[in-house]
Amino acid sequence: MNKTRIGATLVLAAFAVFAAAPALVYADATFTAAVTVGNTAPGVNDQTDATTPTQANVAETKATRTITVNSVPTVPVTLTIGTCVITVSSAPAADADCSNNNATIATSTDTTAAAIAARIRTFTGLSDTGHGALTIGGSGSTASFTTTGTETSATPITATLSTGSDFTLTTVNTTGVIPVAQINTVTIGGTVETGDTYTVHLPGPVDASYTVISSDNTTSKIANGLRTAILASAGYGSQAFTAATSTNTVVFTAKTAGTGFTQTSGTTNYPGITEQATFTPNTDVDTHHNYLITINGTSYSANAGSLSDLLANLLSAVNASSAVSCSNTGSAVLCSSSVQGTSFTAAAGVSLIHSSGNSGGGGGGSTHTTTTVTTTSNSSVQDQINAALAKVKALQAQLGTGGAPVSAAFSSDLTIGSNSLDVKALQVWLNSHGFTVSASGAGSMGNETTTFGGLTKAALAKFQASVGISPAAGYFGAKTRAYLAAHS
Repeated sequence: MNKTRIGATLVLAAFAVFAAAPALVYADATFTAAVTVGNTAPGVNDQTDATTPTQANVAETKATRTITVNSVPTVPVTLTIGTCVITVSSAPAADADCSNNNATIATSTDTTAAAIAARIRTFTGLSDTGHGALTIGGSGSTASFTTTGTETSATPITATLSTGSDFTLTTVNTTGVIPVAQINTVTIGGTVETGDTYTVHLPGPVDASYTVISSDNTTSKIANGLRTAILASAGYGSQAFTAATSTNTVVFTAKTAGTGFTQTSGTTNYPGITEQATFTPNTDVDTHHNYLITINGTSYSANAGSLSDLLANLLSAVNASSAVSCSNTGSAVLCSSSVQGTSFTAAAGVSLIHSSGNSGGGGGGSTHTTTTVTTTSNSSVQDQINAALAKVKALQAQLGTGGAPVSAAFSSDLTIGSNSLDVKALQVWLNSHGFTVSASGAGSMGNETTTFGGLTKAALAKFQASVGISPAAGYFGAKTRAYLAAHS
């Protein structure tokens, strides 16, 4: 819907009588404000990424003892491994639990040397004083016992065999160094929030990071997300380690025992988001409209004849606000909160400017909000037209006499682009009072038109200057109408 000035009734009448005389209309002026990025305060900065390596890059010392079963004993035999005393005979039932330091093997059930060795390999709870828990291995007719923890020196594992029986066991005491694969872990902890970032740096290089999203904000999901980023990193497949997860921990294991690697990790707290608002005017701007940006209740206004000039003027005005920092995007003014985590209110508005004033030196203009001419029914439109026709007929009667119209005939402001009978009446008045619009052709005496152009403006400005109307800008407003009313 087009927007028109007050005095639209005369314009509507002109349309009804003279189809070639369009109404004085300004294009719709719009100015919108939209918060494009909502304000969010920074998160709680207490997330953790504890990095824990094993004994890095060394081969750990281990102790090993191997038992070989050569034959099935015919009499009971006592075998001690670490702190566990094992009885081998045909009478008791098999008991493979050494947690109470006693166990049994039944030769009536395990009837071969290999079966006896296999039974030993099923024992649980084995340990040795000074060594701790023992790991059982071996195959066939052998069973081996190896220390589980890191050893600083290779001392033998306790092992004894009763004598005087035909149960023959070969015991081999071995000490030495057994390579152990390095294991590093990164454990996720603390308060984790959407936007927190976790990073890991490993040789290769492997640089991986994971930023928490709203659906993955538990420590176990973060660990999985970080591992996925590591697996997707360039060159991961050729690295000396593998990556896995265990609840809230990422576990890195060396592919080759005894070959180590270095690793660091870190976190970045969610920084918060600075609120942003975009103020977008219509592209077809004009000097008849004032555009306002309102920040936290304070308005900053500007106008211009082009979009680029308007944006520059608005930017200059709104940068007086300490609450925001603004920039010109080429099609809008973009404002961001000056302090991260501090929001602001934003609004935009546009109003129509009517330049008018009082006679004399210091008058100013007044600004009126643009209104839209609307009708609700055919009968109301006809009423407006009938009223306007009556006024036009009176104006035509005055024009037909060749005399100057009285000032009361003028009811609206006139400027460049105006098109109405009021314009023709003004041209008649100027020509008849010595301020010639045109010496010949359109606008000359007897050839006045309904169009307000540059010639009308120039003639009107001469008249205004001659009688002291300021500014003498060729704009037909309240000052000039008041002068005519007082001197008609």
